[in-house]
Amino acid sequence: MAKYIKPTLTLTSNASGATTDPGPLSIALSLSATDKLEVDSVRSSTLTFASDTDHQLIVTAASEDLGSEVGGVNGGFMYFKNITASDIDIFIGVEPDADAAADLGSNANVDRLFTLRQGEFAWVPIDYTRNISVDAAGAATLEYWLFNRSNT
Repeated sequence: MAKYIKPTLTLTSNASGATTDPGPLSIALSLSATDKLEVDSVRSSTLTFASDTDHQLIVTAASEDLGSEVGGVNGGFMYFKNITASDIDIFIGVEPDADAAADLGSNANVDRLFTLRQGEFAWVPIDYTRNISVDAAGAATLEYWLFNRSNT
C-alpha cells in the first residue's frame, strides 16, 4: 500500500509600504504550493556539532538501503532546520563518493549548497548521486528528515 506525505509551502509578505512588517515588494505577496509525494521510508535525526571542525555525512549515495545512484530514479526529499540556541551557521553540501565529509565552512568551498542561520530551515528534493554532508561554524544543532521517494 502506498504511503504519502503532503508538503505545503506558503510565502506571504506585506507590501513595502506597510507600517507593520513591510515586505520587499511594492505589492503584498501570497504564494502557496502543495504536493502529494509517495514515500516508502523516513529517517530523521538531530545532530550536534562540537566545534567548527566536526564535519558529518548524513546521506551516503551508495548506501544499500537507499537504492542505486541513478539520478531522477532514486532519491528523496530532505527537511533541514538549524535548531541551535545561539547564532551559529550550519552548512549543507554535497560530496562525491567519499568516506569522509569535507570542511564546508570555507568561503571558497564549491561543495557547499547553502547555509542555514539560527532558526532557518530548508526543504529540498535530492537524488542519491552524491553524499550529503553537513558542517557548522561552531557548536551547533541540526534537525533533519529524509523521506525516501517510492520507486513503485
